[in-house]
Amino acid sequence: MDLDGRIAVVSAAGAGIGAATAALLVRSGCTVIGIDLDGDALEQQRSALGDEGAFHPLVADVSDPVAVQAAIDEAARLGGGRIDVLANVAGGSRPGQDVVELDPAEWDRLVRVNLTSVYLMCRAVIPVMRAHGGGAIVNVSSGAGVRGMHRNPAYVAAKAGVVALTRALALDHGPEGIRTNCVAPGPVATPLMRRNRTPEQIEALARDVSVLGRLGEPEELADVIVWLASDASSYVLGQTIEVDGGVASVV
Repeated sequence: MDLDGRIAVVSAAGAGIGAATAALLVRSGCTVIGIDLDGDALEQQRSALGDEGAFHPLVADVSDPVAVQAAIDEAARLGGGRIDVLANVAGGSRPGQDVVELDPAEWDRLVRVNLTSVYLMCRAVIPVMRAHGGGAIVNVSSGAGVRGMHRNPAYVAAKAGVVALTRALALDHGPEGIRTNCVAPGPVATPLMRRNRTPEQIEALARDVSVLGRLGEPEELADVIVWLASDASSYVLGQTIEVDGGVASVV
């Protein structure tokens, strides 16, 4: 998965799947512009990667259209006018309410974070990719967006929207040399997982939901994201790959 010399933008690059993706892209030869709301986490990531100039932190809210455009303008400047790879990893979930209990403001927030952010990032990046002959976009959905999930309707709807948006982007921009694909993680040991569930719930997920009997690791998702961003997947377009340890086989 040689991506030497390419310019990549990764959202939610401060922790979890986004941090693992940014790190693997750097090791694969990319210059990475990592976007996150948590500036401290981004600085820790830059320090951990160590390769001076390979990781550039940008603090921005990817659900805000003005902030997104400013961040992508800066990313393109840092990349010498190019962006070759976009990994839309940002998202968030707060399970525990059904659609009747869910406040409209919380619905709007979750859809904005999980779906609108993908639209905004693609809207800003695609003109840059188009001007330089193409690129690769990888969106992160969720197994919940493919199969559903109890008591998390806004997250499920938004992540299902990411799958559908991926197909739309592939149809519209594939002929321009911009490949768009999607990854749908199953249970992964991320900070978000630890915030949303008790240790007992996480242990039960690992034991009962995955055929492999364990949670996925962020690095295992990063492997698939970076493969989709690379020329190794050059004939893959508009697909959603579930990376879930076999969850789809048992539900």
